[in-house]
Amino acid sequence: MNYKNVIKEFLGKERIFLDQRKNLIVLLGSFADFDSFEYSQQLSAKSNWLAKHSVDLILIGIGSEKSKESFCKFNKIDINNVIAVKNADLHEKLNLNAGLVTQMPAIINLLIMCTGINSKGTIKEVLRGYFGDKNASSLFTFDEDINLGPFSLLKGSMFDIFSKKQNLRPFELATRRLINMIEILSNWNTYVPDSSFLTQRGATILLNEKDEVLYEFISESLLGYASKMSAPLSFLDDTLN
Repeated sequence: MNYKNVIKEFLGKERIFLDQRKNLIVLLGSFADFDSFEYSQQLSAKSNWLAKHSVDLILIGIGSEKSKESFCKFNKIDINNVIAVKNADLHEKLNLNAGLVTQMPAIINLLIMCTGINSKGTIKEVLRGYFGDKNASSLFTFDEDINLGPFSLLKGSMFDIFSKKQNLRPFELATRRLINMIEILSNWNTYVPDSSFLTQRGATILLNEKDEVLYEFISESLLGYASKMSAPLSFLDDTLN
C-alpha cells in the first residue's frame, strides 16, 4: 500500500510531505487513547534525534482541533507535526484494526478490551507497568516531581526503593499511565468529542526518501503500539543507524 498517496488523497492538503525526506507516519487512535499519550511521549523525547536524522514526524489522531491542542501541550509534541481527523475513515482506508466493535457503546467495548478480550497482550503489558522491565529504560529521574493532576506529591526518587538501576522499575510505568489517565478523564469532553472511535487501533510506518517502507507496525491491541514494547522506538536505531 502506498501510505503517502492514501493519506494525501484523504486529507486533500498540500505539502504534508516534503520531497526527498524520510517520514515517520504514526496513525494514533483517539487522542484520548492511553496508547496515543504513551507513544507520543516516547516520540517527544526522541524529537531531536529525529531531526538529526532528517526524519519528518507526522502524527494523525482522531478528535477535534481542540483535542489536538490539549494533546500536544500535555505530551510536549510540536503541534505542527499533528493532524486531527474527526473519525476513523482514514484508518479504515488504511485497513487498520478497529478494535472490538459490538452493538454496545464504544466505552464498554474499550473496557472489555482492557481485560484482554480481542486484545492479545494487553494484560501482559498492564502487568509490566506494575512489575517493571529490566529491558526498558526508567521514566522518572531522581529529583523529578510527579504530578497527579494538580497535586505534586511524589518524587522520582521513590522508585529507588525497588531499584537504583536505570531500567524500568516496579510501578514506574503504572504511575506514568495513572498521570495520563487523570489528564484524560479530567478533560474528557475535550479529548473525546465523539466516543465512537475509542477502540480504534493505530499504526507506525517509516518511509525512506524513495517512499520505500523501512518499518511497518499495525497495532492489534490496547497498549500494544510497537513490536517491542520494552523499547518502542528501537526500530529507528535498527533501520537508520
